[in-house]
Amino acid sequence: MAGSVSSDVGQGTCGEGQDGSRAPSDELMPGPGCPIAGPAELAEAGPLASAPLVSVIVPCHNAARWLDECLASVRAQTHRPLELSLWDDSSSDGSASIVEAARSLFQEAGVSLAFGGGSSSSGPLGCGAAKNRAVRQSSGEYLCFLDADDTVRCDRVAAQLHVLLSLGPDHLVGSRVRREPEDAQPRYTAWLNGVSDAQLKLQRLCECTVAMPTWFCARSLFDGLDGFCEAGPGTPEDLEFFYRHLRAGGSLAKVPEPLVMYRYHEQQQSRGVSAEAIWALRIAELELSFLPRLQSFSIWSAGRDGKRLYRSLSQENRRKVVAFLDVDPGKLAAGLYYDREQKVHVPIVSFTCAAQAEYQPTIICVKQGMYAAFEENLASLQLTEGQHYWHFQ
Repeated sequence: MAGSVSSDVGQGTCGEGQDGSRAPSDELMPGPGCPIAGPAELAEAGPLASAPLVSVIVPCHNAARWLDECLASVRAQTHRPLELSLWDDSSSDGSASIVEAARSLFQEAGVSLAFGGGSSSSGPLGCGAAKNRAVRQSSGEYLCFLDADDTVRCDRVAAQLHVLLSLGPDHLVGSRVRREPEDAQPRYTAWLNGVSDAQLKLQRLCECTVAMPTWFCARSLFDGLDGFCEAGPGTPEDLEFFYRHLRAGGSLAKVPEPLVMYRYHEQQQSRGVSAEAIWALRIAELELSFLPRLQSFSIWSAGRDGKRLYRSLSQENRRKVVAFLDVDPGKLAAGLYYDREQKVHVPIVSFTCAAQAEYQPTIICVKQGMYAAFEENLASLQLTEGQHYWHFQ
């Protein structure tokens, strides 16, 4: 099962003032609608004593600039019992001091703190290793992942736990995001927040349809997959884990609310991830999970991206490509693409051929949200995603 699930937990209460106005960080930080339970309130809570412990997992490498705000948003969570497990991956900017200085604040808020890591002569281990170590030192039955430069709405843990308990422990639950700055990566953000329930799996060839900083899962799910890849800095450990989860029969769900403020800046760890490594993982997922059951298919785009996809395929899968589809008159006039390795010509035909059974399904290598004419052309064919075509971009 994959889907977005509306949750009535804390909806619309975080960050509102008495007059309904919102601060610049609106739903991400505590407000009158998000009371923070202190020790006395927790002792009197009664039923909360049976609530599961959730561990917020935070890998940290040189995040001092944003760390105070991140930690404050964790303390502001309405769910208890709660634990923050932060692993410092060789920070050199004072991040560790900020965490230590906040210990008393976590104690006052009734949130336990597990803090490990620190400087290392070998340097940072990478996001995958830092997250794995943060999980190992944690105690929660459920894991809520968060980057050290991001913040969360005060009902995030409660909302995602509510969804996961209703769907089952085989689900990886995410949410929509807000961006800082607001106009960061507009095409990617629109796609990420606009993916439908069915597309959570259908569009996985494009990227993680559930953004890593929004992940929430059962510890049993994480342990069953043996955690993240630890190949080091620059590794797309989130996408690799995401694909392993789906290949193991796992499910996806998304809370259709922006529970995470997802920052974009020059220092963020994801900017150092290898684009070639991401491409290789996407090709592997295509060849492992999609193409084995196909006798033939076409590639929509005879341009750079379509040809790159073709050349990235195994020779066995190249032989399944019946044609490139395109709209460009020049490419259509050329009529053929020559594969020098296999010494074969692959036809280049009109995109309208995607409506014909002999060219289906087609793997679309045109970037979504970039060309209005493409969206119109695709819609005009009245095809069904997942049956007649898949998006690769």
